[in-house]
Amino acid sequence: MVTIDTPRMDLDAIQPSIRPYSSEDFAWAVELLESTGGRYRVRRGLVVDVAVLPGLIAERGGQMVALLTLARHREELELSVIASAPFDDELVGLLIDAAKTYAPPMCRRVYTICSNADFEVQRALQRYGFRLCTARPGAIDAVARRSQSSLTRTVDGVPVRDEIEFDQLLP
Repeated sequence: MVTIDTPRMDLDAIQPSIRPYSSEDFAWAVELLESTGGRYRVRRGLVVDVAVLPGLIAERGGQMVALLTLARHREELELSVIASAPFDDELVGLLIDAAKTYAPPMCRRVYTICSNADFEVQRALQRYGFRLCTARPGAIDAVARRSQSSLTRTVDGVPVRDEIEFDQLLP
């Protein structure tokens, strides 16, 4: 039952906000990445430290809740990692929209590469209009065998083996 004595909920405190990722966020970002698939990720046969890339942070109620790092290429924008704990499709969508403003002027394509075990990311990408464009079976296994980096080998009990690439063409 609602009474006149009930304090009102401050809606601004629960609305998400997006801001640039900064060096002060690094420790939090590494902790988030380690809990969601690792700081080091395989991208087209290379191991990339996604924690050192530029990016965006989503905050809700003053708390950091999601991270997106990116790499600008000549005519493409790579969303290097999308991480949220707990995973939140709405925040992912806001981060993706915000990231597109960092696209190079001639950008025609936004893409991201995830592992076969990143089910939540795959689902969110498809909800936001991305399409599966490439699968590289065994790509992560191949890199892990020759890499000195500490790659995450399972996520929630699912073996991490394959690279899956999603993209979205821009008008």
